Amino acid sequence: MHVQRFLGTAWATVHGSSDPRRLLISVLEAGFAGLAAAPGPRAVDWGALRDASRDLPFAFGAVRVGNPLTEGSPTQSLASAKDGERAMAQKSIHQAAQVARQVKCPLVVVDLGVVPVFGEVEREDLGDPTYAWTHERAAALRARANVGRNGALDRVCRELFSAVKSMPDIEFCLTQSRSARAVADAAALQDVFEDLGHLRLSYWHDAGLCARREQVFGEAQGEWLEKFANRCRGMTLGDASSDGIYLPPGAGGVDYGILATYVPRTGPALPAVVELDTGVPPAELPGIRSCLDKFGL
Repeated sequence: MHVQRFLGTAWATVHGSSDPRRLLISVLEAGFAGLAAAPGPRAVDWGALRDASRDLPFAFGAVRVGNPLTEGSPTQSLASAKDGERAMAQKSIHQAAQVARQVKCPLVVVDLGVVPVFGEVEREDLGDPTYAWTHERAAALRARANVGRNGALDRVCRELFSAVKSMPDIEFCLTQSRSARAVADAAALQDVFEDLGHLRLSYWHDAGLCARREQVFGEAQGEWLEKFANRCRGMTLGDASSDGIYLPPGAGGVDYGILATYVPRTGPALPAVVELDTGVPPAELPGIRSCLDKFGL
């Protein structure tokens, strides 16, 4: 197995101890190399966690700017036409970078926000199990977003340029969004990498979100890996279906066989973050490990 498995912080802090050291030991005992840092339903003292890990074989695999389990990333306004809204998105990126420095992990995972549209948006969260997503509904929202797509992409590129230049110690990894009007579809992400090819930007593959986009939009989940495997610095492993996102691996539409073929066989182990909805009980962990072990993930 040429991945290093980490556990998502949101799930770990809800189901684990409030004592930093006991939390870290429980993560190690569950078979993970450490945590992937991200905001969650419980406040986390990252400095205390870092201090508690000093004499343990514990690592932090990545830092995610927003809580992947909830709708509405703090970088949602990264493509906004309003300066103040983009500034708030930049602030959240800088805050994540500060956490990355605290836990001594330079990888910061960021989604590129959403395309502003005119009028009300009924729903946009692809992980909402109460909304019956159909291809027609998804296509209609995407058509509205396409009107402002190019302008949004230009603004995102400018904001990314600013972030990378102001934080040279951080490696930014671009990933998918829960929103149906996300800036980052595969074509847009390719445009970003081409436009900013001289910058230190990488790709982070969120398997659950890619599977959900396949279910709703008909996009092949393997297309993302085919386009960006050479830039991939890690992946999030959590399944997806109409019942939600970040289900236990094996409970949805993620193609783990495809994922496994893109794991590098040499070089440093690829960080693989098991991100789980907080409703998943701890009793599921042995089955999750078995499922991932079967595919070498």
